[in-house]
Order: sequence, then C-alpha cells, then structure tokens
Amino acid sequence: MTKQNYSASGPYRAGWQRVTVTRPGGGTFNSLLFYPATVQAQNAPYDGSNAPYPGISFGHGFLQPPERYRSLLEHLATWGYFVMATESGQELFPNHQRYSEDMRWCLNWLEQQNASVSATLYQQVDTAKFGMSGHSMGGGASILATAADSRIKALANLAAANTNPSAIAQMPNVGVPVSLISGSADTIVPVGSNGQAMYDNGRAPRQIPIIQGGWHCGFQDVSSFGCDSGPLSRADQLTLTRRLLTAFFQLYLKDDLAAWRWVWGPESFSDSRIVLTSDPGMTLTALTPVQWTERGRSVEFHIEIANRSQTAAAYQLLVEGTGWRGRITPQQTPSLSPGDSTMARLRLEVPRFAPRLFSESFLFVAHPVGDPLTRQYVVLTARARGASGQVFGEN
Repeated sequence: MTKQNYSASGPYRAGWQRVTVTRPGGGTFNSLLFYPATVQAQNAPYDGSNAPYPGISFGHGFLQPPERYRSLLEHLATWGYFVMATESGQELFPNHQRYSEDMRWCLNWLEQQNASVSATLYQQVDTAKFGMSGHSMGGGASILATAADSRIKALANLAAANTNPSAIAQMPNVGVPVSLISGSADTIVPVGSNGQAMYDNGRAPRQIPIIQGGWHCGFQDVSSFGCDSGPLSRADQLTLTRRLLTAFFQLYLKDDLAAWRWVWGPESFSDSRIVLTSDPGMTLTALTPVQWTERGRSVEFHIEIANRSQTAAAYQLLVEGTGWRGRITPQQTPSLSPGDSTMARLRLEVPRFAPRLFSESFLFVAHPVGDPLTRQYVVLTARARGASGQVFGEN
C-alpha cells in the first residue's frame, strides 16, 4: 500500500486574501481566506480544477493574529480547502461566545459566495462538508461553534483552552468526529486539565493525539511575548501537526478512505513522537489473534465486536491486507445497543502453493453501517505448516 504523506504540501498552491464578513445581527469583521491557487501569493489566481472544495473555519489564540498560523492554513489550502481565519476576537477581554459565532459566520460567508452568481466562488464550495479548527482560545471556541452548528462535520483543534461559556461542558453536545491535538510539554494550556478533560467529556468518535515534547506556541509559526518553549523543535511539531490535521480532514471532509489508517488504523500508532488515545465507538477482540494450520487447509478466527458508543449501531465487517480467500460470518452484525457485543467468524483458505509463504498478517476491520470512515481494527496472523510440520520459509 502506498503511504500518503499528509505533512507534505498538496497538489495546489495557496493563495490568500482579506474578506469582509457580515454578522447576521449587524456589523462586520475581517477574515483571511486561504484557497487553492495556481501560484502562492496574496490575491493569487484561484484554482478550481477540482472544485467544489470543503470549508474550514479556524480560530486564533488569545491576542494572536491569524498570520502566525500561516504555514498550517496555507498547507490545508494546498490540499483543496477554503480556510477562513477570522481576525475578530483580538480584544484584551474577548467575548468567547461572540468569537465562536464569528467562526460560524465565516461559514455563512462561504455559503453566500457559493450561491452568488457574481462571486468568484460561485458553486465552488462543498457546503455539505464544513470543518472547525483553532488554537488555544480559538480551539475552545471551535468546540462552542461545533456544538451549536449542525453544518459542521468534523472538528480538529490544537491545544484547545477552556472558554466562558465552558468548552469542556459543551463537549457532550459535539456530535461529530473530534481530534484534540495537544502537546505534552504545554505549560500554558496543560493537556491534563484541558484537552484530556475535553476528551473525557466527549462522545465517540473522539481522539486525543499528544505530540511528545510539543509546546503551546509550537503550533504557531513564531512566538510572541509570554510564550512557552519545549524540547521538540517547532519545525518537527508543525510537521506532525500538518499530518494530523490533514489526515483527519481528508477522511471526514473528503471521504478519503486511505486516510483512515492514519486516523484510526496502524499508521496512527506508527510514530513514537505521538501518543494517541482514540475511541472510535467500538472495540474488536480476537479470541486467538494468531492461528496455525496446514497448507491447503482453512484457518478460522473468532472476533468479538462491542458497541462502546452512546447509540445503537450495526457494524459492517471486512478484511484488509490479505490476498487469501476468506469468508466473514456474518458480514454485518445485528444492531447492538450501547454496551452490547456479538461474535463474528472469519475463515481463510491457506493456499497450497508458494512454499516460501509461511505467515500472513492482516487487518480485521469494523465500521458502523452508514459510516465507512470511522473504523476499528484488530491484527490477525495466519501461519501455515507443511504436512511434516515444517513451517514454510524455515531452513
């Protein structure tokens, strides 16, 4: 399988411009708009070659202009997203509720541009696929916005801080996939009292990737007065952040199934610099994950599927990573109430040929019916002996 490098730039360049957003109740504010372009520059020509593109609203941290997040916002634009970064909320005593509403009004602006025949973005925005993000105060505000807006389909933020009203208290009202990206060395918004509390109070599907050695201002391109520091370099932290953000939004805003392995699958655990706690809402347990058999015979696995979400769900079952013929019984589970479980059986036929073939590891995967993006997996291994008991491939 080809591994996609989500930390590298996407197929587009990133253009940007300043736009004016009108609040529904009156008044205006400015926002930066980052978009797919043919060259990287302010007011660069728009590249609509694969439109419509999803939209993401991003909230800056306390007293931080959105320009300090330029590398992350441009990166998302190169992957085919419209990214709105409001310039409001930079007061010494910001109103968090109003700030979160401004983040939502940025999505209104994208909808209006998409509907206006005279606008450059006419029919260019995928208004069914909106995401929310933000850093620190903006991360907390992104939670408030997501809890209040059914248009938002995915939430991934950075070192989210609690707000007034409380973002922690609003987490049970967030009904979309959530990634609470944090840094282990953050001394301004410690993950233990912020991100972890948000995760604990949230609903599946949820995850909290903790960048080891990551620090609060390491999510920005430059530091300002009062910033902290950490053992991980800023360049490394931003590289990991780009990968985490992009894979998550590619999965949930673009239905990029290849990204599931980087969000929920084996690749999500492949980098020791990230400690991931994840809850896709289901668990899989293999009674015997490694099974032996003889060449030309079948091998059978038994797997328990448990519903750990808050709603009833049935699960589709499949296998990835093996060319051996097999059969799953049942291929779809009955509807399971929260806390309930059921068993499935996988029978694989071990080929008679390929004498060097002695072992096959693969993934047994489950996803909720109607949601092929959120997945859980267990690694299974089938090993084969010859008729004499010799393991294929051994001398």
